[in-house]
Amino acid sequence: MQIIVLLLSLLMGLSFLVGELLTSVVKNKKMTYFATGLAFVIVLAVLFTDIIPEIMELTSNYSEIFMTVSGEVFGIFTLVIIDMFIPHHHHEHKHNDDTKKEHKDHLYHIGILTFISVLMHNVLEGIAFYMIGKSSLKAALLMAGGIALHNIPLGMEMSYFMKNKNNTKNYKNIALVLSGTLGALIGFLIGDIGEVANLIVLSITCGMMLYIGFLELGVESVNEIKEKGLIEGLLVGAIIFALLLF
Repeated sequence: MQIIVLLLSLLMGLSFLVGELLTSVVKNKKMTYFATGLAFVIVLAVLFTDIIPEIMELTSNYSEIFMTVSGEVFGIFTLVIIDMFIPHHHHEHKHNDDTKKEHKDHLYHIGILTFISVLMHNVLEGIAFYMIGKSSLKAALLMAGGIALHNIPLGMEMSYFMKNKNNTKNYKNIALVLSGTLGALIGFLIGDIGEVANLIVLSITCGMMLYIGFLELGVESVNEIKEKGLIEGLLVGAIIFALLLF
């Protein structure tokens, strides 16, 4: 049973590569905007179908509420600080040669921030997955399917946004594929990280995802709303969101 759960956690990580493969097959320019719209909705889906419900289950008193809010604020400000070390960007992009590099830097910026938060989330998710899997293989299979479903579009987003940084992308792929399995191995070795530690990491991740979803992808989607492909991305994201809820 334990080996099967660890293999499933590896397969969940490989679903990121499925998203990247899709970006390699479809190279139409509008797919960048499609990925932006899709990523915006998927980040919200991860928040509202995965992270926030888990936080609510772990929060039952005022001290835990304070811990949650503090963790979210810390997560937001962590990305604000990281933002200072990533090439300067603006959300307003004109379509001329002078601003093409700036736009690519902005997309790379979003990809890096998403990667950091998803990496943290994957490790914790891997621990939770192992705990569920060791008691119920059926539940583990269902959970693996749901996780893979939102990993694929996230893989598409990060592949598109980081496609001009080949070395970074290669390291990113390895880290994403193995992060969930690393979490499962931690669960195997230590049994459980405890509810308090779980709540802290989830809250920080939640803050990061809120920052990426609303202040980065949300603003980018509004500014690029007239571009071909973005509306389609939003619609496909909404369908995936509905499937996750189901």
